[in-house]
Amino acid sequence: MTIIGVSLLVMIVGAIAALFLYKPAAEDSLRQKSPGLFALLASKLWIDEIYLYYVGKVQQRFAMLLDFLEQVFLSGLIIRGLAGVVGFIGMGARALHVGNLHVYVYWFFLGVVLFWAYAAGVF
Repeated sequence: MTIIGVSLLVMIVGAIAALFLYKPAAEDSLRQKSPGLFALLASKLWIDEIYLYYVGKVQQRFAMLLDFLEQVFLSGLIIRGLAGVVGFIGMGARALHVGNLHVYVYWFFLGVVLFWAYAAGVF
């Protein structure tokens, strides 16, 4: 309870001292003494203008370039290209499996001949 009382007393004394030391005036004396500082602060150091230029010119164009590259290379060549290759391999594999026993025997003989050629050192 003592800490709260002391804290409130310090706060009240500080508020009264600030009221007497920094009493409101008709004109700001600091603004009259240094008008350049207030002009600089009023410009906000041109942070908004610099940020809008950066976002509008640099960042937006870089994002558009990355989007173009992503659409052409990633989505276009890699994803769709690989999907086409896999589809083509699937069509070829589907042609091999026709459901006919005679065709499977021929494929078996072709495999035996290729295996024999490999074992003989033909390729």
